[in-house]
Amino acid sequence: MLKHIASVMFAALVLMLHFPAGAQVAPSAMTDVNTVACRTLEAHTDDELKVTVVVFHQRDEAQRSQLATLLRGHSGEMVEVRAGDGVWRRARMVRLKSCFGRGLLLLPAPAPFSESAEFTLRLPTDSESR
Repeated sequence: MLKHIASVMFAALVLMLHFPAGAQVAPSAMTDVNTVACRTLEAHTDDELKVTVVVFHQRDEAQRSQLATLLRGHSGEMVEVRAGDGVWRRARMVRLKSCFGRGLLLLPAPAPFSESAEFTLRLPTDSESR
């Protein structure tokens, strides 16, 4: 019993050191390095072209380097995004070279993105085509 309590306390200590107090990390981010909580900076829809364009960055400071890695490694690839309506949508993600830490999403319109909207971004699973 004492060993069990000690191992639980050790696990809690490791979590506290890895995720400092006050750091906001989306629950899925703790288990999936390919998932990032994001925030919309700008959203524009062109009904004639049937496209929505979203400029975004990470929602939580703790995921800044994670998003930067995804943007550098997967710019131009298809990703999946889930906005407030809970539906996963495919989008093309592009790294904005002129804006450090910013990305651009291209989605079929209409898409439920507004300025300051929060959403989850993830890479498709290996079994899906990109």
